[in-house]
Amino acid sequence: MSIRVPSEVKSDMVFPTPLRGRVERERFTSDVLKGNPWADPVERELPVYVPPSGATKGRPLLVLLSGYTGSGWLHFQRPRFLANSIVGRLDRLIRIGAAPEAVLVAPDCLTTLGGSQYRNSSATGRYEDYVIQEILPWARSKYGTGPVAALGTSSGGYGALYLALRHPDVFRATGSNAGDAYFEYSYLPEFPIAFREIRKAGGPEALLQKLLSGPISGFGPANPIVKAFEQMAYASCYSPVDSEPGRFELPFDLDDGALRDDVWGRWLECDPVRMIQTDRYRDALRRLAYVYVDGGIHDEFGLDIGARVFAATASRQGIRIDFQEFDGGHFDSGPRYDVMIPRLLEGLGFPPPSPPPAVVK
Repeated sequence: MSIRVPSEVKSDMVFPTPLRGRVERERFTSDVLKGNPWADPVERELPVYVPPSGATKGRPLLVLLSGYTGSGWLHFQRPRFLANSIVGRLDRLIRIGAAPEAVLVAPDCLTTLGGSQYRNSSATGRYEDYVIQEILPWARSKYGTGPVAALGTSSGGYGALYLALRHPDVFRATGSNAGDAYFEYSYLPEFPIAFREIRKAGGPEALLQKLLSGPISGFGPANPIVKAFEQMAYASCYSPVDSEPGRFELPFDLDDGALRDDVWGRWLECDPVRMIQTDRYRDALRRLAYVYVDGGIHDEFGLDIGARVFAATASRQGIRIDFQEFDGGHFDSGPRYDVMIPRLLEGLGFPPPSPPPAVVK
């Protein structure tokens, strides 16, 4: 029996349409990252998406923040088979009239341990200041852009919420796809795994030496040693030792594994769910024109529940959040940007020329 390929129904995920907009690749040298404790690069690639018309003045500016171990330029690479990039999705949304033209910039906030959480830390460097004081003023000056929204997935989603809550005078809208929130569910279950791997390696520094000295097989989120590495990365952002730049504390005891309440308490203060229960960040949330949070109902880190708790906490304080769930896991984020991007832009005051399309997987 011969098999016919229904080629007439194939989407542009098979052979993605070339971008109608253009990508400009800058080399940006930071002043605020100079002297960072781990000697991470101060000159980094800074890619910018310019919409098809080439017009940027007054156009909305999207600040795309990458997840853990990601950096901005990854979103500008050729898409994988049957999976478009976020930049490709934005270009497609503009092409079909489902989103207005916008400029997108994707800063590189990678650190030696894989991520900064877009925070200032005496262990990692001043990555919040890097985005707010350097990247955004540069982009707005060069391209003459209008209102700004932050967006991202996972740690990038955390960064989008965190920076918007910290700077409601800068951002008018923010979108978080499976962003780190409600740390009891997203981080706490990983601590026993991290504790065992650190003990097995002979201590934190021994584990870091093993991972940083050369590539290892299976570097990914399912690898227990990577989970330990990741928790140390988060610790460098949430619980640095200010008196000893470059150093940090873990939220569990390295001898018996018990939680260290003082250090864990510092982590919880960084949780978006806890943040919006304080006057400062509750008021900041109210000032934002639009906030989107979502998660897949099979999220491996419980971040769909984190998004739900965040939205419910806001709702109890009389603040409306656009909360969405979808049938997917943590790494099924791509199609959600077909929903998030048009809504963010409309929240900035730029509605789509045409009705939004169905989500393309």
